Amino acid sequence: MVENGQVLCSQHNFLKKNLNQTETGKKMFIRLYELAKKEDNHELQEFCIGILNTFEIFNINGHIEWKK
Repeated sequence: MVENGQVLCSQHNFLKKNLNQTETGKKMFIRLYELAKKEDNHELQEFCIGILNTFEIFNINGHIEWKK
């Protein structure tokens, strides 16, 4: 399913849904971005910003709010 930013075969998509692991990609990068801000790691912040901007451009998991 492209809408959630994960390209999986049907078997793995089924397993992912049954294990309640949806939306982990965007949430992981939000947590990583917050950690990079806390540690004043500008290189990692820019990396996360690039990825999170891609989530926003393509409205992937748009219901998950990222506070820049």
